[in-house]
Amino acid sequence: MPPPTLKAVVINLGNGDLNSGFPRVTVQLWVSGYSRPQQFIGSLPAAPILAELYSNWQSIYKHLCNRMASMKDIRRRSVAQLAEVDVDDELEIELEGITNISQDSFNQVCYQLEQSINAWLHSPGFFNVARQVRSRLDSASEIHVMIETNDDLLRRLPWHCWQFFDDYPQAEPALSQPEYQREGQAQRETTKVRILAILGSSKGIDLKAEQRFLQDLQEAKTEFLVNPSYEQLNQQLRNAQGWDILFFAGHSQTEGETGRIYLNDNPNSNSLTIEQLQEALKVAITNGLKLAIFNSCDGLGLANSLEKLHIPTVIVMREPVPNRVAQEFFRHFLSAFARERLSLYRAVRYARQQLKRLEAYFPGASWLPTICQNPAVEPPIWLNIAEPLHFVLTSSQIYDLEKVLLDLIGPIAPILLQNVLAQVGNRRELIEQLRRHLSPSQQEEFQKQVNLELTQPLLKQEDRVEMLIDQYQVLDENFIRRCEQALTEAIGPIAHILIQQTLSSGEHSRATFVESLAAKLPNPQLTLAFKQQVLG
Repeated sequence: MPPPTLKAVVINLGNGDLNSGFPRVTVQLWVSGYSRPQQFIGSLPAAPILAELYSNWQSIYKHLCNRMASMKDIRRRSVAQLAEVDVDDELEIELEGITNISQDSFNQVCYQLEQSINAWLHSPGFFNVARQVRSRLDSASEIHVMIETNDDLLRRLPWHCWQFFDDYPQAEPALSQPEYQREGQAQRETTKVRILAILGSSKGIDLKAEQRFLQDLQEAKTEFLVNPSYEQLNQQLRNAQGWDILFFAGHSQTEGETGRIYLNDNPNSNSLTIEQLQEALKVAITNGLKLAIFNSCDGLGLANSLEKLHIPTVIVMREPVPNRVAQEFFRHFLSAFARERLSLYRAVRYARQQLKRLEAYFPGASWLPTICQNPAVEPPIWLNIAEPLHFVLTSSQIYDLEKVLLDLIGPIAPILLQNVLAQVGNRRELIEQLRRHLSPSQQEEFQKQVNLELTQPLLKQEDRVEMLIDQYQVLDENFIRRCEQALTEAIGPIAHILIQQTLSSGEHSRATFVESLAAKLPNPQLTLAFKQQVLG
């Protein structure tokens, strides 16, 4: 059975707004195996009711959150005999007192908003487009649905409520700007995901859970900045080694078209906007920053500013978020993304759906997480960050292979390549799996380009290593001394200790002995040099 194809649906809403309608809506369908998209043109009518319903939804949501915070505050103060204590209200929301709004009224407006969104997207001018797109999709395929708009209200709508996402369980929506471009990023060889984790102002919230989740990631190297100053954050963003993921937990808010984060609890200079970090963030993106996660309140303004810097992917919460909800989302997302190796879109969908279990206590929780995607750049895959397959392809060779695929199948190429890389263990399997996603004519051209640029020298090197391992299976004293000499040149006198530890860990062939030693080396360059020296 052929593997399910990867598909991307890009919906550009064009000019217009909910009060006047959208006279020209362009929908492109990108499919792996085809170098050009299919394009459909439709329209959407005015729907001022959506603006009204969203405003009602947002108002009731905030009132419910404030009421929960106030009630928790009252209970704790009662227990503390109304002493003036700094309590953790578990909500990143200001307390505004108890309201008379019930959860039933919130559920009702949720239902009305969901029904109205589906009725709008079912209107004649768009229904025919959606029908044609659906006829070319299947439920087994992973589908990235990108909504291109810079209208703040449209970006706040719960697009995941569209019936489409119930019908296609591997699909998840993302927001994107109408204008985007790919920024050149440094190619780094690494065996660890580099994470810069900012634990900002924690007034009224608990950030220990997020810190623990990150510390438990064995394949990551996380640098924690706790209540940092502007200077400390600016310096770390410019770190020459670069970061793969930027994580922020604390307080934040949207201010107009930008966002503000609160770094610490100092009376002065405790917050800043993304614009104030713009130059440092540009350096971080150039040095390889692939994903920013803001596990904090009202993050669409933050995402808007970051998207203008052409960062690949951002995950934010679209509204104020309870601390418990933020923690649970991050826990489930990390489990799916880093441990289960799901794609970023599928990991977000999984984590978002897990939040439904909390909605009896935290209404609307599953509506909050939002992906903001630069369509010109593939969303990161954990395996590709954490475990570059040095004997499959180097970073530069992956880049060359991506260029070959781009010429054949267009913008879907990076997504296809990243997904296949996450599933294969050697070069032959990589090439074969990629071929299965191409049409017969594309397969012929692909093989020609791969033979010319990649496969022949790589397969020769692979075969040579395999022959050497087969030829020298017996682990003897001469080979051990040879390994110790190579290790000493690489890391100094500690090499002897590593040799003895490895020998005492059990019986080894030459191959397993070399692999065990290589796994103890601190960076990929030393690993590759060591293997080449001892294996010939």
